[in-house]
Amino acid sequence: MSLSLVLRGTRPSLLRGAPRPCFSSPARHNGSLSAIQRGLIREGARLGTTSSDGDQKRLTYAERQRQREELEKQRPAYKIVKGKKDITEDPTKVRAKSRQARFYDPDSSFGKRSLVYKMKTGDVPDEVKQFLPQDDWGFGNSDQLDSSSGSRRTKKKGRRDKDDVADIVAELSRPWGPKEPGRDVPSNPAKEEGAGRGFGKAAWEDARPPRDGAELPSRDVPRERPAAVRRDAPAARERGRDRDPISIPYTTAASQFLYGKSVVEAALRTPRRQLYKLYLYGGANRQSTAEDEHMRRLARRQNVPVVVLDDFQGLRLMDKMAAGRPHNGYVLEASALPQPPLTALGPLPDDYASNPGYTVALAHQSAEDAAVNGTSTFFPVTTTPPSHKPLVVVLDQILDPGNLGAILRAVSFLGAAAVGIVRGRSASLTSVALKASAGASENLTLFSIPSLPDFLGATRANGWVVYAAVAPGGGGGGGSARQRRQVDLLDVEAEDPLRRDPCVLLLGNEGEGLSRAVVKKADYELSIPNMSGSATVDSLNVSVAAGLLCASLLKGAVKARQEAVRAAETGELGGLW
Repeated sequence: MSLSLVLRGTRPSLLRGAPRPCFSSPARHNGSLSAIQRGLIREGARLGTTSSDGDQKRLTYAERQRQREELEKQRPAYKIVKGKKDITEDPTKVRAKSRQARFYDPDSSFGKRSLVYKMKTGDVPDEVKQFLPQDDWGFGNSDQLDSSSGSRRTKKKGRRDKDDVADIVAELSRPWGPKEPGRDVPSNPAKEEGAGRGFGKAAWEDARPPRDGAELPSRDVPRERPAAVRRDAPAARERGRDRDPISIPYTTAASQFLYGKSVVEAALRTPRRQLYKLYLYGGANRQSTAEDEHMRRLARRQNVPVVVLDDFQGLRLMDKMAAGRPHNGYVLEASALPQPPLTALGPLPDDYASNPGYTVALAHQSAEDAAVNGTSTFFPVTTTPPSHKPLVVVLDQILDPGNLGAILRAVSFLGAAAVGIVRGRSASLTSVALKASAGASENLTLFSIPSLPDFLGATRANGWVVYAAVAPGGGGGGGSARQRRQVDLLDVEAEDPLRRDPCVLLLGNEGEGLSRAVVKKADYELSIPNMSGSATVDSLNVSVAAGLLCASLLKGAVKARQEAVRAAETGELGGLW
């Protein structure tokens, strides 16, 4: 006999007293039967469907048909719907109830004779009541049981009775008197006038016995704390304030905080921004007083308010303005640097020798951006002599702000006219990049480029020569060498291209370099040869490469300037003689 048939046979029927379905099984010894089979035999013997030896009585076809008809009569003619699900119980497919459901079912006799059920309903036998505790917290007291409903009164365990609370109040408000027998708390006649003041922390403090027979001080007189406690209290409050969050006071929503001596000094010397406020640290351990006075003079010259912070909270404020980086005690709140968007570099003017400079084609910008960046389309060139044309460096996908600041520092030192940063593909001019530039960004013309391929196409049409920095040996974009000549530093120094045409130098990502589409837009592929001949180090940092390439392109301009200076000095000396 399979286990599924056995389990189906154990399923209860809704017909009370109805005979269980009978199963025919071969006669076997009780010792070889399983526990389930023995249980079925015992249950069948109790209901009269099986004999004591395990032989089950067979039902006739008419008896089985009557059972099916009785079950069909009990099938409900309605439906119970829960949402979209039909939950109407079919009497022919009734599932067995759990033990908990049978325990709480009033029609079921399961567990009704247990002591737990009788104690829950209040029907506690008399022989059990004598063993229950007769206190206010238990249920052994017959006064707490409602005989009419057979249920227990709802009294929460652990809550003091009103009489107990009244006893505590009376005990604490009792005037001090002579010691009564059986009491442990000493009396204090001096507290008789304070009777009836209730209870609480003060009452418990007054109830403590005095030491060495001394009387306790009155509660109305304020107690004097020890000197050590008084001294430590301000320090504790100060330590608590040190953990409070610091809020940065912004002058405008677009304010930028410059930190570090070099960048702050350069911003004060070159007022290309709107300067709002200068913060100086003037604590007791401050040593650079001469430099602080120099910064104050520069701020007064630009009408910038100076705020001196000399406590620990001020130092925390400056640290938060500098984002936890070293600020050397100088933080300047200012607007963003001008960075107008360009669509192309325009042609050089015809009178470039007398008026060195270049024009640009500005992209669309909002009124707020125009107020910061300006709308000028002509930028003068002061870094190269009139005999040489300007050099503009364009940065694409420079992601590290430290590298961005180092590139700005290098190209500004070597004499580049401007730097263009591709918008959305490179790091922005954050305070980290400005700190890494050591103030070079304040003296350098900066542009933003919305679309680099369009910019390169329009710029080449206006007479600019584009150099793309690539790795040595193959180039970054492939293609024919006739379209893009491959040159290195030595070729550039020998040709001196800035004497003929204005140039654009493209620098790419720190790891991948320039993309193929960008390199195809260039006129020349410029590389730095590996002079060591070793493959252990096959590349340079992008800031180092920018310095070497700019030095090669601007070497002829530097020589021309030195010759002009020497010629001027020689002319002056000849005029003296």
